[in-house]
Amino acid sequence: MINKSRYFAAGAIFRVVNLTICLSISACGRRPEASSKLLSDLGAEQSTNHFAIGYKEDEAFEYIDPATKGAFIRVPRLIQPTGVQSIDLKAANGVQSSSDGRWIASCSGDQACKVSERDNPAEQFVVSRKHALTPLYLSPDGRFAFLVEGAPNWRFPRRCSLEDERDVTVYDIVADTSGVITTVCGGFPYGSLRWYEFGPT
Repeated sequence: MINKSRYFAAGAIFRVVNLTICLSISACGRRPEASSKLLSDLGAEQSTNHFAIGYKEDEAFEYIDPATKGAFIRVPRLIQPTGVQSIDLKAANGVQSSSDGRWIASCSGDQACKVSERDNPAEQFVVSRKHALTPLYLSPDGRFAFLVEGAPNWRFPRRCSLEDERDVTVYDIVADTSGVITTVCGGFPYGSLRWYEFGPT
């Protein structure tokens, strides 16, 4: 005689474990982590052209350091932002231009936008806008772009304990790759992140 209560209990445990694994895999896999090559190329951009993603706080500047896998480095000096090249992907469907007119984005529905330079429309990269929290910011030399996205709700392990998590996703336009280079927690002024240019330290 089969013990039905044990059978159903075992099945329930299996389903819960299976669901947990699926949620973890799908949540973690929804946005790729930054590859070592992406971090290396971003680091070269920073050391060669002195462009970095960061924000000003009082008289100091904090920027994302690819060499430390996305840690923020603080330098006690005032840095000026570069000319803004951004596209608000959430604005509307259809074709949108960047603030300087150099880039265009063709968006449809709630999912993705194809972004290209106005003078070189054949070269495109695709950006998801479903979870975008900021505009897409393009580096002055046209090599990289970044935006901040809402992180997966069921990511495991969580990076910010019980706080909200936001992912800073970078697109390498030349290499056609992307990845999350850092995650910021609740209270972080992610809306202030921009491309900045600064001289060698």
